Amino acid sequence: MTDRPVGSDRRIRVAYLHGSLDIGGSERQMVELATRLPRDRFAPEFVLLDRRGSLADLAEANGVPVTVLDWTPPGTPWLRLRKVRDVERYVRTMRQGRYDIVDAWLFHAYALAAAARTVTRVPVIIAGRRNLSGPGGHPVNRLLHSVARRRVDIIVANSEGVRREVIRRENVAPGRIRVIRNGVELPAPLPPRERDDIRRRWGAGPDSIVIGCVANYRPEKGLGAVVEVASQVTAAVDASIFVLIGEGPLRADLERAIHAAGLGDRVLLHGREPDARDLLGGLDIALQASLAEGMPNAVLEAAAAGLPVVATDVGGTAEIVTDGSTGRLVAPGDNDAMAGALIWLAASRDRRLALGAAGRTLVADRFGMDRFVAETTALYEQVLAGRASR
Repeated sequence: MTDRPVGSDRRIRVAYLHGSLDIGGSERQMVELATRLPRDRFAPEFVLLDRRGSLADLAEANGVPVTVLDWTPPGTPWLRLRKVRDVERYVRTMRQGRYDIVDAWLFHAYALAAAARTVTRVPVIIAGRRNLSGPGGHPVNRLLHSVARRRVDIIVANSEGVRREVIRRENVAPGRIRVIRNGVELPAPLPPRERDDIRRRWGAGPDSIVIGCVANYRPEKGLGAVVEVASQVTAAVDASIFVLIGEGPLRADLERAIHAAGLGDRVLLHGREPDARDLLGGLDIALQASLAEGMPNAVLEAAAAGLPVVATDVGGTAEIVTDGSTGRLVAPGDNDAMAGALIWLAASRDRRLALGAAGRTLVADRFGMDRFVAETTALYEQVLAGRASR
């Protein structure tokens, strides 16, 4: 492969490669990073394989161009023929863009970037591992994943939990993985009137205990367990209300489970919110029941908002939630322990405030957005300089 020289007289061109910019934790992190890169040193762009997504407008409003390749959806006619055309379109886009770095987040993006590296001639490819899920069981995916591990310049994990699992399960040398934790801003406290307005939308009064779970309605988020836990908690805490903020393919299943449990007025499916952070000030407790996570943005944002968090001990969650100090950690699938932790927090406002304040302090110390951007830009320059020297 012939690398392109990087001149000192121009900015470093970075392409963020992903499927779309739909609302999600990884997608929001990408947009925050791209829009905050120092523009005197970097020229960021998004290259999206499938579709724009609602966050694409935000990226463009902040001066980051978005290119959509509009790949063929799986299952459409002429799939094999069109896939060849899709790859050709990707290669053409990469070569025309003359990117110095492709920062590809999640499996399909970094597998493509690595496999096509010889013809795209991109000097540096970074693989972003934002969760614990790998390529799945399909033989082609496993082959692509094996190629990608060898051909990317470095793998970035967003938590120590992800880093450990990648080393253990995929036999990756520790020196090829860098941990850069997600970034988050500390929001200003919500004025009492705005808090009351949010809670009234959910039918909650001043004395209600509102427990919120921000998660897309997908199997790995463990929301079926949330409904089961709600049966225990609402029986023990008269004024408790559960609010599930998100959307996804399990909506109908959740509606049936809520109806079967007789919880129609106690468990609310809020649906999708353009920015769920706007609702956190209306909650008393944040809940995460995920079966797998990398570094859960929903937990980070809840802690940043000063909320005590009850969460499953998966992935990097324990790097945010310290049991008994900033919230409560429970084993995934242990519904009794989750219900007990929620009841314990619901019983004491002082306890909730103390744990929430501790969580906000921890986030400020370890997960600041400025740190996230600074560590990432330093990595870009370091890897690019090393590649150029070779």
